[in-house]
Amino acid sequence: MKLCVRQICFLFAAILPVTRLLVYPATLTFWAKNDLLFSAALSFLLEGTAVASVLFAASRTQKTLFQLLEENFGTLAARAVYLLFALFFAFSAFLPILEQRGFVLQVFYENVPSFLSFLPFFLVSLFACTKGLRSIGRAADLALPVFVLCFGILFLMAVTEGDYTALLPLFSAGTDILRGGAFGLPWYAGGAYMLFFLGNFRYEKGAAGKIMLAYAAGAAAVLAFLAAFYAIFSDIALLQQNAVAHLSKYATAFTSLGRIDLFFVFALTLVLLFALCIPLQLSVHCICAAFSCKTTLPALAVNALLLVLTLLFNQSYLEIQTLITQKLWIVFAVFAVLLPYVSVFLRRKEKKMLPKGEKYERT
Repeated sequence: MKLCVRQICFLFAAILPVTRLLVYPATLTFWAKNDLLFSAALSFLLEGTAVASVLFAASRTQKTLFQLLEENFGTLAARAVYLLFALFFAFSAFLPILEQRGFVLQVFYENVPSFLSFLPFFLVSLFACTKGLRSIGRAADLALPVFVLCFGILFLMAVTEGDYTALLPLFSAGTDILRGGAFGLPWYAGGAYMLFFLGNFRYEKGAAGKIMLAYAAGAAAVLAFLAAFYAIFSDIALLQQNAVAHLSKYATAFTSLGRIDLFFVFALTLVLLFALCIPLQLSVHCICAAFSCKTTLPALAVNALLLVLTLLFNQSYLEIQTLITQKLWIVFAVFAVLLPYVSVFLRRKEKKMLPKGEKYERT
């Protein structure tokens, strides 16, 4: 098996939450304002039930998604679905890559050309993509202590700086809460990730409970962050891009040591680096499974494609974000929510023991 339950738990508890700490809070504030927690909770509910659906499927079979598709619809259909998911994962990586490119450029390397400052990411991603799913598990093992320490310190520095009455009155955003939940789905691809972990980890007794508990812990961390974020910035929260770098700045504004919080922000950026590699790794995994090939050429192709797109749309983050969140969010609803739900209904063909002298047959 390429992954273990512990590593999947760490992924949901530590790696994925970091992807929701940059532009997502300000974007959510634009739609839901002080009700951003309800919009985020809606997105977590959709993603969490998708993860739970795949876990239910994993409790009934140790087969991969490709094997299940092949047995239900044939090899050609399985390959077609995997190629569609390869495109989806590459597509889902584009906005986060632009997001972190802007974050790195604005927070750490203001005077360095963006191409030079962000090019090393693609070198790291290329290496990770050639290592397959096992490298996701190793990254999760490394990410958990970094996330717990750095996020904990940043949150404690900021939690007392806000006015939490700014979150009142509740439900004042009305139907914009639903809009915020839908438009936030591009940051919630965990259900699709779990779908491709199917058959690549050994399901054991209590595994579903452990993974869902870890998922809940990650969700709670993000919700607490969003609450503190809005409590601190309130009406100007929608202007605070790169939220994780701004959350604790008031706590260090009057200290002689300066912005010591940036050390912990930088450490979280390393965790975010692991998170950005995951969709690219899964895209390569899908291509390799569809064509039964090695990882080298697909890894080069996927990373080259994203590098070219990053250069072409280097100054167009706002336009790309608007397109993906407001127009193409339905793509994430289908691939990261709906299809994981459908996995529960894939028919399993197991061998059935027949009387002695007769051959095995599929059921």
